[in-house]
Amino acid sequence: MTFIAPGKTLGIIGGGSETYLFELEAKRMGFRTMLLTSEEKDIATQAADSYLVGTLEDSKNLSELGHRSDILLYMDENFDSSVLKELSKNFNVAQGSDLLEIVQDRYIERTFLNDLNINVPPFFSIVTVDDIKHAIDEIGFPCILKPIQKNQKVLKRHIIYNYEDVERVQKLLKDGTYILEAWIETKTEYSIMVSKSKDQKIHTFPMIQEIYDGEHLMSSFIYKKNDPEIEAEMQRVALLIAQNINYVGIFGIGFILSDSGVLYVKRIFPGINYSANVYQEATGISQFELHIRAICDWPIPEIFPMVNAATLKIIEGILPQSLDLLQEKAQWKFNYYTGFKAKNQADRDVGYISIFSDDIEELKNDILTTNIWRVE
Repeated sequence: MTFIAPGKTLGIIGGGSETYLFELEAKRMGFRTMLLTSEEKDIATQAADSYLVGTLEDSKNLSELGHRSDILLYMDENFDSSVLKELSKNFNVAQGSDLLEIVQDRYIERTFLNDLNINVPPFFSIVTVDDIKHAIDEIGFPCILKPIQKNQKVLKRHIIYNYEDVERVQKLLKDGTYILEAWIETKTEYSIMVSKSKDQKIHTFPMIQEIYDGEHLMSSFIYKKNDPEIEAEMQRVALLIAQNINYVGIFGIGFILSDSGVLYVKRIFPGINYSANVYQEATGISQFELHIRAICDWPIPEIFPMVNAATLKIIEGILPQSLDLLQEKAQWKFNYYTGFKAKNQADRDVGYISIFSDDIEELKNDILTTNIWRVE
């Protein structure tokens, strides 16, 4: 991989709102974008210079994308890593396939982290009911049964509270393999973004606090001042992971801080991470620019929070309330995705709000008055 100059074409595998934002930033930086998406009405088609619609893993579609682009990158973490590995034999695949291969398999991901002596919730590979019972003897109740493969839609996660629940999930084991993970009473969730360049130089970026509604991220925060011990440990872990993967670009690491004050790695995000959209407002540089700089072999800037900032996700279910706030909050920056149409999908991402303040409490209180988003 060599220096990629403005005017070249970035070939993108996978659409969605993050791809849409990435394309807008690429356009600002002077690049053209070529998108391969599986959905005709994908929001990302609104910002792409050109696009193909078809199965992402189809060799014909990928070959056309490769021939019409100067560099390829994936935006869909469910894209088949083995297909990506084959693709890299003939085309310039920026990120490579190694990290994607690690993170798509929960057991491999946790074993990778375990081997680096990084804290992860205790976990066990599950094939039979006896495996579940043995694991429960070690980690107790409650615990979480998760399918090993992330890139499938049939198997679901289940929380096990007692031995009756064990009997209920028994039939699930016929459909695939799982891991059983200890339940961690969580105080706070965080993430951090990391970049790794072609020359193996690593940059870690400001830590982000995340607020979830169930499994769905709803808001993210960056503060100018954080707990120095937590921040230092997150930076250490991020650097260690980056040193041990073959990858170019940015990626994210999710953390959970337990009620007892222990920091665990929850997961690794290959590429863009939604919560890092807050970087733009807090630091003046977006995660998309950082990603483009890394994969195109541009120098990576040191960034730091200049203000306390928050990003609030707008989903279709709260779209009317967001429009009311738009008419009320003069200092808030409202970002809506061009061309989106209502689909009666309450949890569908349709935009986000960016807020900043020098006063943390003022920032939090302003958000709390909406009665929509939480701050802790």
